[in-house]
Amino acid sequence: MISIQAAPPCKQPESLFADVIVPRHLAGPFTYTVPSLLRPTLRIGHRVLVPFGRSILQGAVIALSHVLPQGLDRARLREIHSLLSEGAATDVSSNLFQLSRQVAEQYVAPWGQCLRLVLPPAPKPLAQGSHYELTEQGRAALAVREPCSVKARALLTRLGKKPSGLRRSSRSPGLGDLLHDLKVRGWVMEVQNLPPTSAAPRTRPTRQANHDSFSVTPPLIPDPAMSWSEPLLKALRGPEPTRVLVQASWTDRLRLLQQAVRLVLDRGQTFLIIVGEAERAQWVTSLIRNDEMGIAPVCFHSGLSDQLKAEMWNQIHRQIVRVVVGTRSAIFLPLTEIGAIWVEGEEDTALKEPQEPRYHARDVAWLRAQDEKAVLVLSSAHPSLEIRAAVEQRGIVVRKLMPSDSQPSIQVVNLRDHGRGTVLSQPLVRAIEQAISRRTGVLLFLNRKGYAGALVCRDCGQVPRCPACRVALMYSRQAGRLLCSYCGDVTPLPEACVICSGPRMQLIGEGTERVEEDAKRLFPHAAVIRLDGDTMRRPAQAEAIWQRVEQGKWDIIVGTQLLLRRGPRPTVGLVGIVQADAGFNVPNFRSAERTYHTLLDAVSLANSTGTGGQVIVQTYLPSHHAIQAVAQNNESIFLSEELSHRTALGYPPAVFLIALLVSGTKETMVHDAATDWVARLSACTSPSVAGQTTVAKIPSTIQSIGQSNRLAVLGPVPSPVPRLRGRYRWQILVKSSEQEAGLEAVRITVKDMERTYQRCAIKFDVDVDPIEMW
Repeated sequence: MISIQAAPPCKQPESLFADVIVPRHLAGPFTYTVPSLLRPTLRIGHRVLVPFGRSILQGAVIALSHVLPQGLDRARLREIHSLLSEGAATDVSSNLFQLSRQVAEQYVAPWGQCLRLVLPPAPKPLAQGSHYELTEQGRAALAVREPCSVKARALLTRLGKKPSGLRRSSRSPGLGDLLHDLKVRGWVMEVQNLPPTSAAPRTRPTRQANHDSFSVTPPLIPDPAMSWSEPLLKALRGPEPTRVLVQASWTDRLRLLQQAVRLVLDRGQTFLIIVGEAERAQWVTSLIRNDEMGIAPVCFHSGLSDQLKAEMWNQIHRQIVRVVVGTRSAIFLPLTEIGAIWVEGEEDTALKEPQEPRYHARDVAWLRAQDEKAVLVLSSAHPSLEIRAAVEQRGIVVRKLMPSDSQPSIQVVNLRDHGRGTVLSQPLVRAIEQAISRRTGVLLFLNRKGYAGALVCRDCGQVPRCPACRVALMYSRQAGRLLCSYCGDVTPLPEACVICSGPRMQLIGEGTERVEEDAKRLFPHAAVIRLDGDTMRRPAQAEAIWQRVEQGKWDIIVGTQLLLRRGPRPTVGLVGIVQADAGFNVPNFRSAERTYHTLLDAVSLANSTGTGGQVIVQTYLPSHHAIQAVAQNNESIFLSEELSHRTALGYPPAVFLIALLVSGTKETMVHDAATDWVARLSACTSPSVAGQTTVAKIPSTIQSIGQSNRLAVLGPVPSPVPRLRGRYRWQILVKSSEQEAGLEAVRITVKDMERTYQRCAIKFDVDVDPIEMW
């Protein structure tokens, strides 16, 4: 029998729309339709592949809706391609997902850019053959702008943006010679491609090995010598997120770190250690490793291959690894059940990311510690003024200052009492002779490489400048050239001044090359080692120098701050600080603080007074509060004076600071855009920006915005480097007594500026809590 009843209509599957953010400098998010196969399984936080222009990008789902967002044409929406491939983690944990959003808000950066930070490394399979990668020295050269040609700098920058390397097939004519030169300098290396399955991590800890650490670790027995650290140990046993500042010598901090790791592992939690430099991270990893107690940390840093980083990330994601030591990006690793985050050397400028998003790992660590209900330990021999103020107001401070009898004797030499151009004064020369005769070792410390800081015309006072960057050129006697420390351009020595044609050109501001030359001339029989960015450029050369240092095959070391980045540091009978005030003239409000910290680090390399340790500080400013604090071993001299200066002038920690940079190839347009930005900031006077309470009064000499005097703008002014690689640069500083007031004003205006000038090739950069001035 045939039924004549009409068949029920087919029910159409309900539409589903997904908002996806992609790792690009775009406000986003972007709306996609969800294919029917993914509708039952797709969740917020899932990682997906989506079409974006002509590319397929990895993104994250941030919202799902059955309703088409208003104003969108469904016919123009594209469909999500797929979830990530099988075997990969398909979602971002809710904690890290939220952390990426917090970073975007706190540092005024696109959420898509911040999403990159929490996504796992995804190396692309390489074909057979070879490719070129940056070495660790190459990354350092790129970061500190080592002298090289413009083409070499461009290639280094390109390699820095291509973690998978530059393949042989992608080489263009003329590039081979340049790659060869960079390879000889130790900045790039040629790597044979391997099939993806052949890559293996250097260490492969197992879940069983790490799990055993909780059951076999002997109970932690209280050490009477560590009673000073009890407030920290008590906090580690507590349930609430706490910020603890630890100020002590490196030896005491290391003992406390080892004890804290054991305590946290005994509680079944994980431990994350953040260090500024990759080399130092590797050293710390070796110091806390203890196979007998089951402590097997892994070291995660930018120098690892993409394949190795991906495998480490997956091990951490699968909860195989329980202790991680890493550089700043390690703060975003998918560790779970974190008991403590330890930031070693919290004042280290390497903890600040120089590119967008310009986060500070120390401050992101506090965001994460609060979410994980973990303890954040900020460890340093000389904490920054900002952290001192923040933790003393709300946190725990643990200090163990070194007794006076463990300090060396310190003598200050006023260079104004000696002849013009003196590099090594007579008191320092006599002390060097005595130290060499006793074979106790000499360190001559100067944080400026090269032979001289600059070349100056004695007739008109002008100095040769880089034509592209407009910064003074540094003289290298070894190269026999003038070098630009920003773009690497090399210029022959001029016979006459290019401004007035005067013939009297004079070198000013000695560097380590000059100090080495004088040391060899005055002490011809002494073994002299120079340790700076020039002598440590190539890996083999650097390793050979470190071996000589560690084996004691030297009488005199002439070194920069590079000597302080690797451990263990050598201790000597005499430390001669060649020019202690060299850093005071850097255009940065933290210059005195940085100089003070550097001097303390140099002084720490000298033996104690009881064993004949001596420090001679040469300076033109013997009354400066940083010099006096070092000479008298009294940090309160520096703190009180420096804080009064910061408060009077309106700089952190008295106020919050945001640096803005406008750059472009047309000078007039850059200036006009910077002026426009200041005008728009001045218009932000609503209560939502101004706030209601005052934390720190901004000086009345600064242009105030709004009646409540809580927001101030300085500028626009040319950047300290007014032109860099052909781009003109103007700088603006925003000061606020309340952090959110400044952030909200910048968030509102930067979006308007980018929309207004999107066709003008003008770039707008934001740096919240800047470390370096642009």
